Amino acid sequence: MLGKRLRRWVQLVCLFFFFWLLYHARWTPEGITPPPVFLRADLLVPRNYLAWFIPAVIVLVATIFIGRVFCGWICPLGTIIDISDTIFWRRRSGERARYGRPQWKYYILGVVLVAALFGTQLAWVADPIPLLTRTAATVFYPLSLGAYNLIVVHGQSLLREWGLYLSPVAVPRFSLAIVVGVMFVAILMLSYFARRMWCRSLCPLGALLAFLGRFSLLKRYVSPACTSCLRCTNVCKMGAIPDDQPEKTYTAECILCYDCLVCPTPGVSDIGFYPRRAAGADAATRASKRAFIGALGAGLAYGVAARFGWRRPQHHPKLIRPPGATVHEASGDLRRMTEAQFRALCVRCGRCMRACPTGGLQPVIHQAEFDGLYTPVLIPQIGFCEQNCNACGQVCPSGALQPFTIAEKSDIRLGSAEINTDTCLSWQRGEDYRLCLICAEHCPYGAIDTPIIDGQRRPVVNPAKCVGCGECEHFCPTAPRRSITVSRLPSE
Repeated sequence: MLGKRLRRWVQLVCLFFFFWLLYHARWTPEGITPPPVFLRADLLVPRNYLAWFIPAVIVLVATIFIGRVFCGWICPLGTIIDISDTIFWRRRSGERARYGRPQWKYYILGVVLVAALFGTQLAWVADPIPLLTRTAATVFYPLSLGAYNLIVVHGQSLLREWGLYLSPVAVPRFSLAIVVGVMFVAILMLSYFARRMWCRSLCPLGALLAFLGRFSLLKRYVSPACTSCLRCTNVCKMGAIPDDQPEKTYTAECILCYDCLVCPTPGVSDIGFYPRRAAGADAATRASKRAFIGALGAGLAYGVAARFGWRRPQHHPKLIRPPGATVHEASGDLRRMTEAQFRALCVRCGRCMRACPTGGLQPVIHQAEFDGLYTPVLIPQIGFCEQNCNACGQVCPSGALQPFTIAEKSDIRLGSAEINTDTCLSWQRGEDYRLCLICAEHCPYGAIDTPIIDGQRRPVVNPAKCVGCGECEHFCPTAPRRSITVSRLPSE
């Protein structure tokens, strides 16, 4: 079948393109990175620039006229699930195709949309594009570097025979990577119960596309000559063909994968453009209205609680946001985003963490409430904010981290450094004194002065110059706690 083979090639090309874009989401001396096309094509991803809506508008129009082609042909997570199904769950796939009919995805979508009205992001938990991006950036990428190091270390002699002189590279480690990896594996394991169980029952983006594309012109058609052999029903990976009515198609669930065109009688079934309603096409979503209203209520309750309820007036002192979390005022000045603005836009995709050259950007665990979970935070002890890097603002798909120039970076204050004179080696007295000016030597902004105090040279932070990049804290030699630490600005 030409359509089926074409779909598979399109899926593989899109999957390769997805990983290619993520690989190039990193700092470069030129400061140029390819745009996050897949994330900006996601209808659930917020964005604050009009031009960034263009990919989503294309997907929206295509879905309305030709149905859920994005789910069946383009979505990289759907492609990975298809590959996993083929490798691990191919046996008895016909039996499992009859299960997994619950339409929870519509209820998840209802919660996500209503919560978003209150500036609370929940789509990141289950939206397939941010979910796969997060997994690839914080799990696949470190694992691939680890595999590269194993090859370099253990195959060094063979590589040199081939004229390759390679060296091991640093492997970033991200908090919650195990949790993210387990969730991804669980999504693949759902296919034990039904092919594409995640897509047919839990994916909120799939629910939105299903609702938009249920009246599309491109449909499955079955002629009256159908003998009800049920081959199409057994191979339908989305459960779009009822078990007892193979001539019927739930158009909201059909992803136009062409798998159903297996009828032994030529011309009995086909997928084509039917301006009028094709025989057997059913646009129903099969979701309970009462349950959907309940989901809207749950989203309302969560949105109100997150916006007005549990947020503390003072945020954790170590909740240091990346430099891209700024707003360009009409006057041309820069100001830091409020937490509410930042959390409303951040989709927790992990691209900024992948792009950070020092690995200092990590997902939030305890520094914020649940609605701030997995947003990026700078952990200076792990990595500092490199002076000549603006990658986080370049790779962000939504505008939670906005583009900025290297020249502007000295005007962006992430936090403020403070020296603990009780533990700092150069602030000790008598025989305990040690001349240690590592923080001053590493400060790229010249924000640490070293005056003579009480007859000894001691480091002192100049608040007017400090931007809170964390390089001083990163290289401070005292342990287990650093003697100089960077904290969130008190005014924030």
